Amino acid sequence: MNLAELNGKAFTLWLIDERDESATFSGVARWDGTKLLLDRPPKPQLEIRSEWHERIRPVTNEEARRILLGADYFLRLYIGRLPDDSASTDYELTGLKWRE
Repeated sequence: MNLAELNGKAFTLWLIDERDESATFSGVARWDGTKLLLDRPPKPQLEIRSEWHERIRPVTNEEARRILLGADYFLRLYIGRLPDDSASTDYELTGLKWRE
């Protein structure tokens, strides 16, 4: 996928947990030539890491677009709970909140 084509497009990050519950975070994709970012003003930008780029998919129908908050493209990631003995400094903070 040519990441430059994503620049300025509506983009949704779709997170799914081990209970099959999900949360979506929408914004606009921004490609600066080296990094892909999810721009969500007034919230901080979130980097879409390079190892995830191959998992980005176009939204192919209107029902999916409605579910994915109007996105042209989306990235679905599976997440799990942090181990009890882990330190938050071991992980990259995203600023995303599962429930607000």
